[in-house]
Amino acid sequence: MTEPPVERVDTAMASIREAVERQLGTERPVAPEVDPASLVRFSASLPSELSDEERERLSARAEELQPWLQGPFLLGGDLVVGGAWRNDHRWIQLGEQLPADMSGMRVLDVGSNAGYDPFMFRLRGADYVLGCEPFQFIEQAHFLESVYDSGVDFQKLAWQELDPEQHGTFDLVHCNGVLYHEREPLALVERLGRMASPGGTVMLGSMMLEDPSLSEYARFVPGSYYGDETWWWVPGRLALRWMLETSGLDVVDVLEVFPGPPGEFRTVNGYLRATRADRGPGPST
Repeated sequence: MTEPPVERVDTAMASIREAVERQLGTERPVAPEVDPASLVRFSASLPSELSDEERERLSARAEELQPWLQGPFLLGGDLVVGGAWRNDHRWIQLGEQLPADMSGMRVLDVGSNAGYDPFMFRLRGADYVLGCEPFQFIEQAHFLESVYDSGVDFQKLAWQELDPEQHGTFDLVHCNGVLYHEREPLALVERLGRMASPGGTVMLGSMMLEDPSLSEYARFVPGSYYGDETWWWVPGRLALRWMLETSGLDVVDVLEVFPGPPGEFRTVNGYLRATRADRGPGPST
């Protein structure tokens, strides 16, 4: 794969770096202190040692693609990039909710960022994984795929562009950390449901209101939350469940929730698991 000019990528990532600096206090988060031997190896062919030249090449390219939010990603030897969000920690819970062997499954990941989740789905044996990322984080995913050669199909696609007639339907539709960035969250949920095969699973991860007394409400955030001007709606757990059910999905489970990022009101982060129902859109009875 031909790498795009450094200048173009750097310009495209500039606005993202500004947003990250508002949130984390730095525009270039450093990789966490982790034992490389403890990390998931997304390729069986990753070298146990890197030559000085290869280490310098990979490090330079990773630096060009800052900021790295997802991770940590092992690139070979003891070279690690990314991990401000610690996706490996999220997968401790998420992995228990998904088949250990995903052979024969088609998986769609919406909002892939650098691709941690798609790489995990392929590692578990999914036949086909489509990773969709509309922003310049897709360059990170392409870089990592050039290292791992996992077979994930990364495309620069927004969820609005997904079409079951063009892309097919999927046994598993996974979407995490996207809904609260959308001005029309119900439209997103409806599209996720359309992309699921009959009887297929939708795993929707989102920030939600922590206060149980506000569970049936969704809070509109017209300014910014956690220094991020792209936050729009934060639903309560019941409100999010109703969104799924209204979109023709049956909620099967609400996974354990964890504290969300600091801001003007308290949030939690968690998943709802649903299946595509035989009935049409509308509340379940």
